[in-house]
This record gives sequence, structure tokens and C-alpha cells, in this order.
Amino acid sequence: MSELDGPNTREGGLFVCPQCRNRLLKQPESFRCGDCGKEYPVIFGIADFRIRSDRYLSLEEERAKARRLATEVEQSFSAMLDYYYDITDDVPPVLAARYKAYHYNSPRQARYSLERLGIASDDVILDVGCGTGGALIAAAEKGSQVYGMDIALRWLMICQQRLREQGISATLVCADIEASPFPDASFSKIVATDLLENVYSVEKSLSAMGRLLKADGKLWLAGSNKFCLGPHPSTRLWAIGYFPGKWRRRLVTRLRGVDSLRFINLISPARIIRYAERIGLHVNILSPRMVALDGEGTYPAIDRVMIKIYVAVARLPLLRQLLIWIGPAFEMALQKAPHSKESKGVDLA
Repeated sequence: MSELDGPNTREGGLFVCPQCRNRLLKQPESFRCGDCGKEYPVIFGIADFRIRSDRYLSLEEERAKARRLATEVEQSFSAMLDYYYDITDDVPPVLAARYKAYHYNSPRQARYSLERLGIASDDVILDVGCGTGGALIAAAEKGSQVYGMDIALRWLMICQQRLREQGISATLVCADIEASPFPDASFSKIVATDLLENVYSVEKSLSAMGRLLKADGKLWLAGSNKFCLGPHPSTRLWAIGYFPGKWRRRLVTRLRGVDSLRFINLISPARIIRYAERIGLHVNILSPRMVALDGEGTYPAIDRVMIKIYVAVARLPLLRQLLIWIGPAFEMALQKAPHSKESKGVDLA
């Protein structure tokens, strides 16, 4: 595959410079800012607008890993996903199996979430931290115009292949949500699933998504709960969020071989709501995260049993409210206030 191949570089008018916010000019192999002179390369058809990489790899290391995915393995979604975990040393096999099941299940999960958000064919949707593209697939099925953004080019390589196999057209960009290549007020809906755990700053990322929303636009958030009493989704360790940081690092490293929480923000619904209200994002749906299992059995058997028990418990009204605060994961819909910052009612559903 040529590094210039791909469907994601045809339109330059929407993009602005993440560094100075002026319009970018499309070049044969890059985008260039006519104001500050910053140039952003196109790699395997995906514009790379990053000023910094994620916290796991440098920009050079990350681009090298993306190239390995594009050149060293059969170009199919399943083969690339398997190969990704084969070459990722800090994900133990016991977690890799669960993470892969999560990716396979992501379109089905996203269909449920987007149904609650209320997606329409005239929506312009951004999936921040789009990963392997589950929400992009679900949104495209509604006829919406879809954009996917992720700070990890390696994930976008896998996402691009998955969308190609599904026959879905979406614009993919590699960027940091805190330095987005999109103008303010560009999107009617934004989806951010399991994003805030992985950003540099939870507050700055929420503010950035708020700016990207149009007036009355809606943001769908889902994430793991720090105060979960059961197994934390990222580690499968019970009540790990309650341990002090030093003890938590030692315990995770001893039991998993690596501190898989070293770059993870442990968040809670209360923390998100407090900050969202301050920046004019009002919560109108708040619930435990409802897991929509696929019918193919991609999750390990014990996980499927636990998920089914969890879903059954989450349907009981009193326990449902309790699970918002101490369950493994939560989800919420926030709406951008058009003028004032007065809070609206919250549907605890």
C-alpha cells in the first residue's frame, strides 16, 4: 500500500491548523498552514495532524508501528487486529483476548448507544477516539455524514481497513482532541466512547469537544468508573480504583506483569458532570453502561456470563441507580446550551 493511498485526504476545506487555527492548504503529500508554516503529512491516506503523540509511543515509534500494520500482515480487519496485539508487548494475552472481543462487538454496542442519542440522516457526526470504527459503522448505517478522529495512527490503519471491508465512507484524521483540525461548531453530534480515560487532560478534552459542537449539539460519553466495586474493565482487577496510586501501581504490575493503568485517567460520572456543567454542557441522560452482546461469542465464556448478570441487574430500578456510581462503566448524553449555563433536568434512565 502506498503511503498516499486512501479516501481521507480529498477534502481540505474543513481542516484548520491545530497549532494556530488558520485554514490549511492541501498539498500533494500533506496539508500546510499558510499562516504559521506548519506542515502535516498524509500517511497511508490519513492526514496526520498531531503536534504530539499519545503517551505510549513517540510520534516516530507510532508511525513506525502503523507502517508495520500496513506492510507486514494480510490487509484484513481480523488479521490486522490479531497482529496488533501480537506486536504490543505491554498487553497480557488474558487482556488481549478481551480487548479483541470488545472491538468485534463495538458496532453492535454503538448501535444501541446511538439509538439513545437520537442520530438522524442529516447529522454531522464526529467519533473522537474512534479506534477500530465501531461507532462510525453504526452512524453510517443511519445515513449520517461521519468523521473519525484518533490520536493513534496505528488504530486508524485498522479502522480504515474495517470500513473498506464494510463499504463505508468516512473521513479519518489522526489528531489530538486538545488540538483538533476542525473549526469550532462543526458537528451536531459527537461520540466519545472510552476516550476520557486515555487523554492528557480530561477537562481540556471536554472543553474541546464542547467547542466543536454546534449550539444544542449533543455529546455521547461512555467510560469506565473509578469507583467500580467489581473488576475494572481495563485490568479485570476488583475495586482497583480505590487503592492509593502507589499501591495500585504495585498491585497491577504484580498481577498483570505491567502497570496497564500507568497512562489511564481514573474517572467517575460525578467528576464529568461537575466539569461539564461549568462549561455549558448539560446532562440529560445518565445511566450504567448497558452492554449489547453480539451473537458470535467473541467474549470469553466467563465474561459473557458476567455481562448477562450485570445487564439483568442494571434493569432493576433501584440497583440501576446504584450502578451509576459503583458499577463498572457509565454512559451519558450531554447537550450544549445555546445561550445560558442553567442546568436542565437529568433523565436517570
